[in-house]
Amino acid sequence: MKKFLAAAIAAGFVAAPAFAASITVSFANDDGTTQEWTFDGEGTATSGDVSASYTMDEEAGVLCATMPDESEICVTFDEAVAQEVGASSTYSLSTGGTGTATITAMTE
Repeated sequence: MKKFLAAAIAAGFVAAPAFAASITVSFANDDGTTQEWTFDGEGTATSGDVSASYTMDEEAGVLCATMPDESEICVTFDEAVAQEVGASSTYSLSTGGTGTATITAMTE
């Protein structure tokens, strides 16, 4: 479940029209864990051997991700994030958790 939460969070940084070939995001969760996820421009996020599909409502700042087991979680970002390395945002989850996500790498 923690990997899924991170996937959902990271996807919030992805704006489909302006998205690079891939973007990597590091997540500092409120539970003290840190994870990295890589997102492609096709709507798929991966971390290790875990993959999740996602959708993003840029106007509302809400990302919803679906895991392989078909569970869904939504993330609301507290601020808009520039698509550049070093940009970060705090977030809240539909499950009640919070944290900060930071873009660590991008490829064109």
